[in-house]
Amino acid sequence: MRLVSLNTWKADGDYPRRVRAMADGLAALSADVIALQEDLRTADGLTHTALALGRALAMHLAWVPARAKPRDVGMRRTMTTSGLAVLSRQPVLEQRVIGLPQDARDGERVAQCLRLAGEGGDWWLVNLHLTHLPDRADLRRAQVQEVLDGVDRWAGTLPVVLCGDFNASPEQADIALWLQPRGPLADVFAGRPKVTHHTEAGVACNLDHIFVRTADGAPPVAVRSAAVVLDQPDAHGVMPSDHFAVCADLSL
Repeated sequence: MRLVSLNTWKADGDYPRRVRAMADGLAALSADVIALQEDLRTADGLTHTALALGRALAMHLAWVPARAKPRDVGMRRTMTTSGLAVLSRQPVLEQRVIGLPQDARDGERVAQCLRLAGEGGDWWLVNLHLTHLPDRADLRRAQVQEVLDGVDRWAGTLPVVLCGDFNASPEQADIALWLQPRGPLADVFAGRPKVTHHTEAGVACNLDHIFVRTADGAPPVAVRSAAVVLDQPDAHGVMPSDHFAVCADLSL
């Protein structure tokens, strides 16, 4: 099963060209499941990143709105949401949404949790975009804890994969607490350095991840490969997003 996770950067930059670049790049990857963060949708529904990508890739779409506010979309200022979305080859069996602890400076944060069918049986995908506030490592830890508590209540021993934009690297206390050998999550990129984002000052960051839950009784998930993708401009020099995507081939 090939999983890709990408922060789509709302409607910033050259949005129409970026949507085409995302669609072309994702099509070339032939992913089974694609998790999207900062999925922009206008209140009138005329612009919706995940819907456009789902149509281009002929994939099922499940989405959750979040972080409603006015934003510039092309030449107009309009109400939008910047939520979470998942595209999948197989229909979604179940969707749950977990409300996460928040900071008023940051806006609404949620976790999108989907039960999907795989060749080895059902599994859960958790799509996340944690707070970006640099002074709230404690809030990111609380958000991850809320997700893990929810997963423990209803996922049972089914495989669980968490992915998205965590706004922290695995080395930071925000995330390291949950990773093996101390915690219940394994990083599919463990031992492999990666860069998924550059700040406006050009500082390289490692913010986007794919983790696998290793709870007692849960079947093992084998990592066949893991790579940073969509990290090059298209033929017109357009980058798909300000984040690179992360891709993993998993055996569930």
